[in-house]
Amino acid sequence: MPELPLSAMDRLIRKAAKIRVSRGAAIELDAVLEEYAAEISKEAVKLAKHRGAKTVNESDVRAAASRIRSQGLPI
Repeated sequence: MPELPLSAMDRLIRKAAKIRVSRGAAIELDAVLEEYAAEISKEAVKLAKHRGAKTVNESDVRAAASRIRSQGLPI
């Protein structure tokens, strides 16, 4: 079951191009984004723990996303 609203997935795809979007495409985008978000979250938690924090903050998330993008990690 998707956690992100399918209407948001639909809007994201339509924002890239004015085109109709199937429900399956919205569901698949949701799955891909959730997997990507999980990887970023895991990395952000590692970064927060490394600096001795108990709270993940926006800089942890930004750094984690940057690190994952630069490493080209498969999702």
